[in-house]
Amino acid sequence: MDIIELFNKKIEKILLQHNPLCILLIGKAAKIEKKDWKQLKDIDLFVIVDKNLDFEREVCKWEEVDFDISYLSLETLKKGIVKKWPFFIHSLHHYKIIYNKRKEIENFLDEIQYIYLRGPKPLQLQEIHYIRFQLSQAYEDIIARKNDPLICLFLMNNLFKDLLVSYFKLNHLWIPKDKKMLTELQRKNPKLYHLSQEFLKQETLIQKQDILLEILHNVLKPFGGKKKYWKKGKFPLK
Repeated sequence: MDIIELFNKKIEKILLQHNPLCILLIGKAAKIEKKDWKQLKDIDLFVIVDKNLDFEREVCKWEEVDFDISYLSLETLKKGIVKKWPFFIHSLHHYKIIYNKRKEIENFLDEIQYIYLRGPKPLQLQEIHYIRFQLSQAYEDIIARKNDPLICLFLMNNLFKDLLVSYFKLNHLWIPKDKKMLTELQRKNPKLYHLSQEFLKQETLIQKQDILLEILHNVLKPFGGKKKYWKKGKFPLK
């Protein structure tokens, strides 16, 4: 049985077992034509039901295809839109409707696309100061432990990911999944992407540390650069 037949069988099963209001195809499968599905390793679905259900997830293998299925009620979908839950917004900004018997759901999906295009809520000034301080302190911790190569490498790798996540936060962009972060970075900031490649490929600890400092400057420079000190006052506990 090929992947399209398996997909159709799975949809039939969902319709019989859950009587959904709507089934949405998301992820890579929603972005390509079915004739190109042979290259897919998994299929992602959102199933919206008309019953009291917060959020459930099913990850299963059916013959040769992995299915990742999210189940939620219409009320949970509405709540996620009002609260702008990143997972919902990022997952549902691109989709294909496989089945829908409630027209209003299309309006909610349009609203999600609008929210996605506007980007996440901008950071407040104090949040920006905190990110600058936190990342700067993390780099100072690495410098202080340069005589312990193993700990130093561990801290550098942690800071590297924090820097990439902070780039998206600071620039009012949705934070992509880990597996898509470098691809998004290549589109948004080719220089930072190139530095990230160099960091990941570099094996020499000192050179890795130098590249990390360049990445730190690249991320923080538009927002005031490194922040080594914190003037007495309110400090986020997170």
